[in-house]
Amino acid sequence: MVENLEHLIRRAAVDPRLPRTALYRELLRSETYLLTVDAPLEDGEVKRVTKSDASFPVWADKDPELGGVWVPLFPARDRVRDFVAARRLTTPKGKEFLWMGHMPGQVFNLLRGVHRFAGIKLFLDPGLSVSVPWTEVRALAEGKIADEGPKRYELPFERLVIPAGARLSFGRMKPWVGEEKPVLMLMPDAGRFAPEDLRRLVRLPLGAKHAWVPVRHFLQMLRRLQALGGGGGRYLEDLFASLLAFEMYGEAEALCEWFAHRGHEAYAWVGLSAIYGRCGRMDECAELCVRGLAKYPEERSFHINGIRALAAIGRAEEASRYAAAAARRFPGDEVIAGLRAKLTPAAAAL
Repeated sequence: MVENLEHLIRRAAVDPRLPRTALYRELLRSETYLLTVDAPLEDGEVKRVTKSDASFPVWADKDPELGGVWVPLFPARDRVRDFVAARRLTTPKGKEFLWMGHMPGQVFNLLRGVHRFAGIKLFLDPGLSVSVPWTEVRALAEGKIADEGPKRYELPFERLVIPAGARLSFGRMKPWVGEEKPVLMLMPDAGRFAPEDLRRLVRLPLGAKHAWVPVRHFLQMLRRLQALGGGGGRYLEDLFASLLAFEMYGEAEALCEWFAHRGHEAYAWVGLSAIYGRCGRMDECAELCVRGLAKYPEERSFHINGIRALAAIGRAEEASRYAAAAARRFPGDEVIAGLRAKLTPAAAAL
């Protein structure tokens, strides 16, 4: 029922640390709505249910800090109207907004194909929404419910240098299974913090102890530490490694596009091939790696990611040819040899 779904969205927004099992179960059995742009409609409203192979120009918000795309998802048609009115949205000339309906559970897999997709925001009222990140949208697309506890990650690089004089604040968190007295650390000068951020944390070693930092605030800290002179020369590399480690693939994709626009095409393409592979976007990964190999044949990542992607989309013969070429270019490479052996078992004896 719409009323129950709206109640669960409101409850999750008020207390982000509450378990979301009931909310996600209700999402999987409820019709949902997207805001899209289409050709002008005839008089009256049209309810359109998108099929699994359809593409559509979905309306979305760009994250102003990290560049990923967040797609608003609505529990009812009138909530879409409220959203459009509150933001005073206007359509391009010759287009119209559609409140596009989706059968229960259908929309999540569709949204994974959105460019730079970071997640969805369940919109209820102006100023009231609940963020569902890519990882949990993926689980919903498979008809699964994500884990209840906070998602915890390890530091994605060797160490984080915090310069002397940087202001830090510490506090106790509500215990969870496996840790009796978790400590929360924030850097007040690093950016904004929202209670919802406590759902995703990274462990920061502090000598013999450690503290937990919300991953979004951790990324803000990286930027602040760079300004303070503690980020070293690897700020962008560390930022990208963090986005990958935290499964923030939409934001990582946006960063790769930033790299490409600034003349670092090879690095950007390598990053995108890794993102596409992890997201299951194997067609895009295969196409990118084939282009990458033609332009940067010495880049090992294009060989490995391309072979895996081609095999995943059923182009085994082509993958086998690329594996043989990679084996000649990188003799003795165990990963490439293993991929070649899986594709052509007889090649293992050569």
